[in-house]
Amino acid sequence: MLSFIPILSIAETLFGGLLFAIALFFIIRRLGLSNFWAAVLSGALPFVSYIVYCTQHWAGGDVMAIHFAVYLANAGLLGVFGGMQQKQQSMHWAPKLIIAFFICLVISNAALLSIAGRGLPQGLTSLFLPHPENQRVHTGFPGVMPHDRNKSYQPHLQQLEQQQELGWKLSLRGLDVLQPDHEQSITAHLQESDGHAITGAAVQLNFWRMANSRDDKVYEAVEQDPGEYVSQVTLPDSGRWVVEVLVKQGDQRYRKQQSLFIGDE
Repeated sequence: MLSFIPILSIAETLFGGLLFAIALFFIIRRLGLSNFWAAVLSGALPFVSYIVYCTQHWAGGDVMAIHFAVYLANAGLLGVFGGMQQKQQSMHWAPKLIIAFFICLVISNAALLSIAGRGLPQGLTSLFLPHPENQRVHTGFPGVMPHDRNKSYQPHLQQLEQQQELGWKLSLRGLDVLQPDHEQSITAHLQESDGHAITGAAVQLNFWRMANSRDDKVYEAVEQDPGEYVSQVTLPDSGRWVVEVLVKQGDQRYRKQQSLFIGDE
């Protein structure tokens, strides 16, 4: 396994690959290869490099397809540019307009992919979106929800009403330092409405990878101190996750969900 490959954002792989392709094109030309082979290699080698990266950090088939299309179009533009340079022809305004459109398309696609995967930058989120109870608003696309999690909404409302009557307070510590393939201690702190610790409860942590349910993880938390329930958690990959905490004490039930992003955001 190529575990030494760092996690990169879509913008880094897309624009970094383009810069690599452009530099590669001119290097190959300087080495004496034809304009055709310089264009072919400048499109193929960056994409092969991205395939190697995907073997370690899979971002999805749609993201790979966008990289392929961008690298291929870039190779075609470089081939046209190199051919005109060899013939010492000036570029007509129509190809210039096409190139400008292509650059705008790449930038807009990269921006939309970044927003879908990681959400809006926090500055824009706090400026344009509501901020309920001073909590962070998560704007990233969580992925397709499996059918077995699409429960009826009425039981959900009943559960919320029961939880409000209980008045329990639950907080999680350790989520902000989670990294893929690294074990981390997660602590659930449970209190009653009057501040007393909730002891003797069964606490379960469910981690959902919304776009890939095969990565889902379930952990049982052990009470180490009064009201402090600890579990050792290891998540397999970076990206958008949802953690669900289920608390059972006798016939009382409590449930809380929280969105989180694993890796650099």
